Amino acid sequence: MTLSTYLQRYSVTPLVKQAPLTVLVALAAVLSLTVPQLVVSSEPGLYLAVELIVAATVCAWVMTAKGLALSPWVNIVPALDFLALGILRWSTGSAASIFTALVVLPVVWLAAQEGRRFVAFAALGTALVILTPFIVGIGDGDRVIELLRLVIVVLVYASLAAVVNELSRQFGIQLRLTQAREKVIQMELNRAAEVQRSLLPQALSNVSGYSFAGTCLPAATVGGDFFDWYRTDDGVAITLGDVMGKGVGAGLIAAAVRAVLRSSRIDPDPSAALVRASEGLSTDFSDGSAGTGTAFTTLFHARLSGNVLRWADAGHGLTVVLRDNGSVERLSTTNLPVGIGIEDTWLTKETHLESGDLIVVFSDGVLDLFGGGLDTFDHIVQLAQKDLRPSAIVTALSELARSTEHEDDVTVVAIRRSPVWATQETRADVTPVAFGGESFSTPQ
Repeated sequence: MTLSTYLQRYSVTPLVKQAPLTVLVALAAVLSLTVPQLVVSSEPGLYLAVELIVAATVCAWVMTAKGLALSPWVNIVPALDFLALGILRWSTGSAASIFTALVVLPVVWLAAQEGRRFVAFAALGTALVILTPFIVGIGDGDRVIELLRLVIVVLVYASLAAVVNELSRQFGIQLRLTQAREKVIQMELNRAAEVQRSLLPQALSNVSGYSFAGTCLPAATVGGDFFDWYRTDDGVAITLGDVMGKGVGAGLIAAAVRAVLRSSRIDPDPSAALVRASEGLSTDFSDGSAGTGTAFTTLFHARLSGNVLRWADAGHGLTVVLRDNGSVERLSTTNLPVGIGIEDTWLTKETHLESGDLIVVFSDGVLDLFGGGLDTFDHIVQLAQKDLRPSAIVTALSELARSTEHEDDVTVVAIRRSPVWATQETRADVTPVAFGGESFSTPQ
């Protein structure tokens, strides 16, 4: 993008640039006709100058309305301005005219465009303004003064045009450098998002009696939320984490925590996995090397074996179980997040999932969808009771997140033990959503 393109695209339209000169010429005409001390050597010339300015303003309006701000024909407007100002100067006393300084506006208009030729155009326009009385005809004595004034004024305004043009050129260079850097950064962010999407859990199959669904909708290109599930020797491990902060730094920590938790696959105790994750954060990110200063993460990590769910919660506290009998149980804890360095042990608790029970884990971004209050649990329960399928609750929250501006990542995982009337070989194949994607993970 060139400087001219940038200036003309972002609201600096021909009409906006022409408006100040139009107002000032109108004011000059009014003052010339009403103030006795001001010289009016030719009223027809004064009216002609006003008409030319009106014509230039109409051209500017048409080009703005037609979207021709980028057309080179737009420079017809300052050309008309120079002609009008020359006639204005001649009709208001030539050397005695107080309105010569108005030439600075079309000079800046032209000089602000990229290209040294516009400095020459500005100088020629200034010369036209000074030479108009000379061309029309004035006394011999005045000719010498006008020629001297021509040299001085053209040099002054040409110098001004050169300075404005150089500043514009430097701005254009910086603009292009900034755009190039932003392009590189965006490419890196897109690559980071691709890597993060590749870390989404793969489809589970042949998990008898259970169905799974989950989604993660980051607020930015790269998010700090993550969810995961994978098979273990005796069942399935489920994780939902929320790293403090957003962006690439939070995404790096999320990837590191996920990797550490997966490395604890052979340990059946969920709290042991949290200890490893905390140690990893304390070792790798305690100095804020990931760009967050403090790298703590709230986590819900569980192991599902048969109908037994053994879970540990590190400062997350956003898990609810909807029982088939209509009761609701919140899985809360007083344990702190991992990575703070204050607590290095977490308590493993146990609950049973009976036929038809549904467990929903979500990040604090879901709280924002309902005003940020703890009554979000009530809203989650109400949504789930309309349709207890995991895919249904994930669908409802995903659609709400896409229809509402949210400054935090929105992540949800739902697991349901199949009702007693379901077949014993109910499959739980799932397709996890891509970060920032259009849908969610659903049972196949």
